[in-house]
Amino acid sequence: MELRTTGDQLVGTAPAGGVCARPEAQQVLTGEFQGNVFIGKVTLCQTGVACETTASYDVMLVYSFDERALGGLVRLEGGCESVALPKSGMLVFRATEQEAAAPPVTAQASERQAQVPAPIPAVASGSAAQVAAQRRLEAVDVPAALRQGQQALAAKNPVSAVQQFQRVLTQEKNNASALTGMGVAFFLRDQQPEALRFLEQARTTGNQQARAEAWFWTACVKRATQDSKLAQEALRRAVNEGWSPPEGNALVDRELQLLAREGQPFDTLVKQARGRKRAQGRDPQGAGSASP
Repeated sequence: MELRTTGDQLVGTAPAGGVCARPEAQQVLTGEFQGNVFIGKVTLCQTGVACETTASYDVMLVYSFDERALGGLVRLEGGCESVALPKSGMLVFRATEQEAAAPPVTAQASERQAQVPAPIPAVASGSAAQVAAQRRLEAVDVPAALRQGQQALAAKNPVSAVQQFQRVLTQEKNNASALTGMGVAFFLRDQQPEALRFLEQARTTGNQQARAEAWFWTACVKRATQDSKLAQEALRRAVNEGWSPPEGNALVDRELQLLAREGQPFDTLVKQARGRKRAQGRDPQGAGSASP
């Protein structure tokens, strides 16, 4: 597959033939970068009872500078499968060790070959890595963007949330609230590895309140992956760091209920966090808060 960018826009074109036996070349990946996050649609051939032969799905992919890879989870409709997608549902475009400025680079997409064109000077075209790395910084109202991102999370709209948090991160790459918000957004899309990556960064760059918030959401992610031991440890770290739930946040309340159902140690920690908030009357924190 050939990937081409124009500004922040990315288009992926699959050649005729291939595993999907396409009769002609077809655009199968379209969207745009928000910082190092790609938001768009992917078109896949698929099989299965009552499944269309081709279908488009919304995707939210993360570009990793360290691994020179663009990847994320694609969830097909129930009962559908695609030969272009691994069983895990993880779509990955991975570059080789060659430099981006070299002749066209061979990349691997879901264990299949893709091609990323070399950048051309003075032309609005280049690799996905360059778009993510060189995206022009623009003045951002950080408190407003954080507030809008948290509102999007509360509405369970992770794509809109990511757009707002990425605006913040283009200006303040270590903003712990934005990093945690990104983690929550990916958690809502069941993309746990990406969620944990952002939450870990938030824990290492933020203050005590930010660390507590990131530990709480780490506990939520670990619970979702059925890693009870690490979920309990993360929740304990959150409580020890002073975390307390914000008022009237349905998303946090849902996660607290799910955590409390994991057993007595979890229930005790949840009650401790709730009790601290009532006793101290602290200002709201966490998801739903725009404080940096």
